[in-house]
Amino acid sequence: MRSFSKLPSTRLATATLLLGSLTMASLAQAAVEATSDLPLASDTIPALRNSFDKDILVKTNISVGALENLPKTVKDNAAELENQKRTLHEQARQIEELKRNSGTSSNSSGKEIEDLKRTLKDQESDLKDLAKQVEELKRNSGSNSSSNNSEISSLKRELSDQDREMDQLKRTVDELSRKVK
Repeated sequence: MRSFSKLPSTRLATATLLLGSLTMASLAQAAVEATSDLPLASDTIPALRNSFDKDILVKTNISVGALENLPKTVKDNAAELENQKRTLHEQARQIEELKRNSGTSSNSSGKEIEDLKRTLKDQESDLKDLAKQVEELKRNSGSNSSSNNSEISSLKRELSDQDREMDQLKRTVDELSRKVK
């Protein structure tokens, strides 16, 4: 014989579980509010991540302002790259001139000049790589902002390193020039 006293408690448990599920679902929906306001420059860009076949909204550290400034940053990096190329070509010209003028210089000067030439070739290769990266950034400026920001930061660091190397190279060339004269 079946007990009727258990039937209401089963219904009560089922109703409680359903009510709890509905409450959790409404709380999850209430965590995100959609609005038609214009974004502020300090607002961050959200991202969707698929985790265990569920889409999860994730906050990123990419701001709307950084995304809006991306084309200007790419343009600035391209201009800096051109400036670095001009400096590199000027230094190569100076080295060639120094080499022509110092035909009677010692082996150590010749070795230093060869080292400088090798450094210039390495830097020229680095600059070509940077140019390729800048072109890629120009093409992808709207698609993958997170990786673009990291690539731009990387490019800025590389350009800064190149600038320091160029200054050091120029000092070395000037020093060699004084030794030859």
